[in-house]
Order: sequence, then C-alpha cells, then structure tokens
Amino acid sequence: MARRALYYVENYKIEVIKTFFGKEKVLLNGKKVSEKRIGTGVEHIFSIDKNNYKIVPREATSAKRMNAYEIRKNGNPMALMNAVSTNSLQMFLLIITIGLGCGFLFGMILYKMFFPVSV
Repeated sequence: MARRALYYVENYKIEVIKTFFGKEKVLLNGKKVSEKRIGTGVEHIFSIDKNNYKIVPREATSAKRMNAYEIRKNGNPMALMNAVSTNSLQMFLLIITIGLGCGFLFGMILYKMFFPVSV
C-alpha cells in the first residue's frame, strides 16, 4: 500500500492510501473511514466531531502545482499542506542515475591508470 497523502486536521491524522487492488482508503488516526475504487470523481466523505469532511482528488493539471487532493470542511475548502513527498520516485531515479554515471567515470579512470595506452 502506498501512502498518497497525509494531513493533520485538529489533532487528527488523515491518510489517503492506495491499495494494490485499485482502491483508495482514507484512514483517520489509523482507522478506515472510507474506501472507494480509484477513478474520476471519487469522493470520500466522513465526519469528525460533528463536522463533515470531503476529500476529492484534484485535476491532474492542478495537482502538479499543489496538493493532489482538495479537502472541504462543511462544504468550505481548507488550505492544508500534504506531509507526504510526492517526488520520492523521481529522487530515487535521480540518485540511481548519478550513481551509475559516477561509477562509470570512476571505472574509466581506473582502467586508464592500470592499462595505459602504449603507442
């Protein structure tokens, strides 16, 4: 299960998790409050202390610039920061690429040191 988003609202931890079976769960302090199939227009609705919350995925164009989810409390949008980094895969690939490049260069230097070109 991959965590897609993590928010803190009024001393509550709200997590949005994607499962291997194509479902999306919303956990409130570790307990499941909503589970739906991933798709367009999916809304997760739950309550905390007489307040109704709705979590909706944003459009792909605006999700790149800001949080991937919009959270509404009693119908009003909330400005919350996602505590989960969404670029972890990109960072991993960058580290692998830099490591392979540095390893190649280091190998070439060692090869030239131990096997000099003779004319």
